[in-house]
Amino acid sequence: MTTSDPEIRLFVYESARAGHIPAPLDVARHFSLTPQQAADSFQRLQMADALVLLPDSPYIWMAEPFSAVATDYPVDSRGSRWHGNCIWDALAIAALVGSHCTIPVSCPHTGTALTLETETETLVAAPGVVHFAVPPARWWDSIGFT
Repeated sequence: MTTSDPEIRLFVYESARAGHIPAPLDVARHFSLTPQQAADSFQRLQMADALVLLPDSPYIWMAEPFSAVATDYPVDSRGSRWHGNCIWDALAIAALVGSHCTIPVSCPHTGTALTLETETETLVAAPGVVHFAVPPARWWDSIGFT
């Protein structure tokens, strides 16, 4: 059986939603592949802007909107925590989770603690203003910076 990159991408996103972004070895075990075949798939998915790998690494950094590393944009719901790469991603995670979520962040200018809340894909508490320094059309120019 040949495993396609879209199948691997779906597995990555299902795993991320469940709270774990898989490593190449996880994908290899799940699909009966070698770790190199899984890493090659990750590379192809990155070339298609479907994943972002850690620099010089076969490991996933971002499966948008999920981050594989802890960030300043956590999303908490039902005893689980995910991380977004920015506030936009955190809100997208809350929409994907689809239940009550809290997003404890701080104002990057003042350091003031802020907590955003969502309820079934609706923002119900949103103190502050979201500012995007990079226009959305240019995010993929340097997604790690954006």
